[in-house]
Amino acid sequence: MDNTLEGRFWISKSQNSFLGKGRIELLQFIEETGSITKAAKMMKMSYKAAWDAVDTMNNLSERPLVKRVKGGKGGGGTELTPYAKELITTYKVLQEEHHNFLKNLSKRLEENNGHFRLLESLNVRISARNQLIVKVVEIQKGAVESEIFLQHHDEEIFMAIITNDSLETMDLKVGIEVYALFKANAVVISTDINLKKSDRNRFIGRVNRISRGNFDAEVVVELRDGSTLCSTMSLDALEELKVQNDVEVLAFCKPNSIIIGIW
Repeated sequence: MDNTLEGRFWISKSQNSFLGKGRIELLQFIEETGSITKAAKMMKMSYKAAWDAVDTMNNLSERPLVKRVKGGKGGGGTELTPYAKELITTYKVLQEEHHNFLKNLSKRLEENNGHFRLLESLNVRISARNQLIVKVVEIQKGAVESEIFLQHHDEEIFMAIITNDSLETMDLKVGIEVYALFKANAVVISTDINLKKSDRNRFIGRVNRISRGNFDAEVVVELRDGSTLCSTMSLDALEELKVQNDVEVLAFCKPNSIIIGIW
């Protein structure tokens, strides 16, 4: 019996999976159908899981991959950006090269009757729902902690607080790009866009979608540049806020709730 190697590959950004076979297929179905809902059904995945995948790709990408289209005869839909189409083409080229590599490597499995060991590297995956690529624009070092000022694309500058030990260990400097990571339950939503809280960072956006569970809800806010933030809250809090799709809101997050990651 011939020995063959099979495998898949992912395009990653640092420790975060960016593009793989499943996500490329999702993008292709979105382009084909012009609808997240139809694409999710074709992938046999939930609507929420499809949007979560899209949000992750948009947030990790230098430019948005998927955007909503409003109006029109069908009432609007979803389409790929030109950048997304370029990535699909690039992925197909890499996929073909990967296939040829495995095919050639399979021919070399002759020693010890084809038995071999594969050593897998350890990958760390982050559970934080919100992951933004940001640039360090200012550092203010204190006696014990440092304030790290960050900017995501052309959005407002926000701040993270880390210890001075972490600052030195990570060797953070003005001008470098880092990840800003924070959990969904650290993000608070307000419909009062003029509200200001001195101890919290402000993000302005519109409600992209709302997912309700048995006890809580997930509100996804689309920022001006197309990236998203996710907030979780109780169903009672959701009803009290009277949050609806496409409503402009403020998303707040405390500086000490933000974790900085580098690659």
